[in-house]
Amino acid sequence: MEIGESVVQSVILHQIGNRLREEPLILADQCFSLTNSISNLILGGYLRGIVSSKNQYILSHESNIALNDVAHHTSAFFSKKISFVELSKNLASHLYTSTHHPNIAAGDLFVIQFENLKIDDKYSPAIGIYKSESKQQYISAHTDGGTRKLEVSSGINPELIDKGVLIIENSKTIYAIDRLSSRTKYWIDDFLKAKQLPDEKTKSAVAIGLVEKVRENIENPAARHKFCDEVAALCVDRDEILSSEIKEVSEKYVPLNIWNTELNRIIERKGLVNHEEMSIPTKNFNAKLKKALSRIDLGHDITLAIPKNLSFKSVDFTINGQTVKIDVTLETGNG
Repeated sequence: MEIGESVVQSVILHQIGNRLREEPLILADQCFSLTNSISNLILGGYLRGIVSSKNQYILSHESNIALNDVAHHTSAFFSKKISFVELSKNLASHLYTSTHHPNIAAGDLFVIQFENLKIDDKYSPAIGIYKSESKQQYISAHTDGGTRKLEVSSGINPELIDKGVLIIENSKTIYAIDRLSSRTKYWIDDFLKAKQLPDEKTKSAVAIGLVEKVRENIENPAARHKFCDEVAALCVDRDEILSSEIKEVSEKYVPLNIWNTELNRIIERKGLVNHEEMSIPTKNFNAKLKKALSRIDLGHDITLAIPKNLSFKSVDFTINGQTVKIDVTLETGNG
């Protein structure tokens, strides 16, 4: 996507209270007049600040995507069935009814119409929706009757997005961000009903989670270490590996349902789009895998840290009353 030629067409602001605290929803009827300086601030903050691979999601619904409220309202606008002001009011009302927790903060909702986003040599319009739940304090200086004075004022910083989403016409991929998600998750889960498209970091984290779960279910410590060695061997001289390749290795050691069950659990917990096949960049994945390989569970709640130049071969326990004797065999890299 290229946003260098993008322009801000319209901006409107609604005030969103918390309905559970009986705070009002105040809807505006008119858009703001725009200056070049305001447009440049919006483009530099609200547009550039949200377009990133780590912020890619898709809108979803339990039964039919057409029943997703945000998708329904924006589609009606892009097809010219409703005006921009009507679209903004519909989105604000939907956000207001999506407030299901008394701790959700009130705030200002900006709805912005962008034009000329360039995607694959085609220019497309887009709708940006941004909720500001926190205001920044600024110090400004001015001269009053020859006396220099400092004043403190508060305002919204477009370069610090609290909650936002960018929806582009004819694109399934949206860009969403929730800087305050640790407090409440309603923006992504309830308002947008969106699932994240995993970026490289997320793919590596999912793959490592799967490897660790499979390893936990391998009883024999030597087999456990051999499994990790086989997975590590997949990464040699390669930039990417496929999740199906790791899955194939795991099937030698554990039942198939362990992989599938853990994959579904991670996908659900992280709110990700369910991809049965993922291409995993080996750089991040291999670094995490090496860390996992450096420690091995010997059993009996005993973990061994293994030096880089050695690999685990076997372990024997001899238990005699209150005495436990452990014989660990390691080997060098060349055997």
